Amino acid sequence: TVYHEIRGEKKYNIDTTKIVNPKQLTTTGNNAEHTELYQGANYFLLEKVFDELRLIEANNNLLDFGCGKGRVLAVAATYDFKKITGIEFAKELCEEARKNIAPVQQKYPGKIFNVINENAVNYKIENDTDVFFFFNPFNEIVMLDVVKNILRSINENPRDVYVAYLNPVHKEIFLSAGFEQIFHLQKLKYIEASILMKSSEEFSEPID
Repeated sequence: TVYHEIRGEKKYNIDTTKIVNPKQLTTTGNNAEHTELYQGANYFLLEKVFDELRLIEANNNLLDFGCGKGRVLAVAATYDFKKITGIEFAKELCEEARKNIAPVQQKYPGKIFNVINENAVNYKIENDTDVFFFFNPFNEIVMLDVVKNILRSINENPRDVYVAYLNPVHKEIFLSAGFEQIFHLQKLKYIEASILMKSSEEFSEPID
């Protein structure tokens, strides 16, 4: 809602509200046709999801796919994440994200921030990343490849991982890959969030 947008921008001292069409941006890779409109994650859902992750102590290293202007990165800093990384294939959005998190970095000098201009499919996931954030950044074609990369990372370094997924239209891909939904919140028809988990005790089979 407009109320949550105004409150959130003021609370975190960032500027991330304007919707952007990816066709108007300078992008890395050839997946622009698979990408959704840039829009900041709903602050209400974002804080609820981060509240839950902190409650279960799943707030160590966060990777935000399609980080846009850095809203999730800025908010994550206030929820005790130690390492916060954003992947964004649009050069202009990366620049905006860096501007938005600059004062956050000063406020939390002990945290590690990274904004990386890269195509999500090509990004090599670090083996200590344990929370993956999505706000419906791309379609099922790209999501399928990204989930394969996550599974590969889990197999290389077995660990419990969590997926925080707002507007989870491709949630079935994660469920098919052996993730279990451990948290779900829905308000009205279009305000929905899920947290999914995959335990280190489970072997990650590749997705066909």
